[in-house]
Amino acid sequence: MATIEEEVRLIDRARRGDLEAFESLYEIHKGSVYRTALAIIGDRSAAEEILQETFLRAYKRMNTVRKGVSLAPWLYRITVNLAYDYGKARSRNWQVALDGIVEQLIAPASASPEQTVEERELYGLVYEAIDKLEFKQRVALVLFYLHDFSLTEVAEIMDCPVGTVKSRLYYARENLRRELLADQRLPVGLVYEFT
Repeated sequence: MATIEEEVRLIDRARRGDLEAFESLYEIHKGSVYRTALAIIGDRSAAEEILQETFLRAYKRMNTVRKGVSLAPWLYRITVNLAYDYGKARSRNWQVALDGIVEQLIAPASASPEQTVEERELYGLVYEAIDKLEFKQRVALVLFYLHDFSLTEVAEIMDCPVGTVKSRLYYARENLRRELLADQRLPVGLVYEFT
């Protein structure tokens, strides 16, 4: 992982047409861009397409990146917009490994095989509940919990005020809690531990 200073130097070089610098930026960000698209869309093939399209657009518009800042928020904004367009164009079916979100919401410490099975079942229930979230709430959750972006960064990526992000996260957690409480397969005490 490059430091912000190294990344800024790579961005400056890429702005001047240095393909090797752009490839380095791609290597730095490709994994998290792909995981973001996959978490939002739930289709590996579509996530790969979104990854490629994100970097194609980034390459064409490198001169619009603000000087002296990380490329991440700008890339995630492109990724979220592409995922949104994809989601509007096709019906969604996204039973995917949102382990980052689920682990942060649940954070279990499994040791035995029985606990591992219970943990997987619990993940499945949380995935089902996350799947029922409205698109913008799901995106806010992915960016905030999976990628640890600040509220300000999520607002920049989603092109909305910080207050709107806070609201989306609040309602996402409330809707997630409501869905999980309604699910009779989950012990009620656990719901409050991870929502």
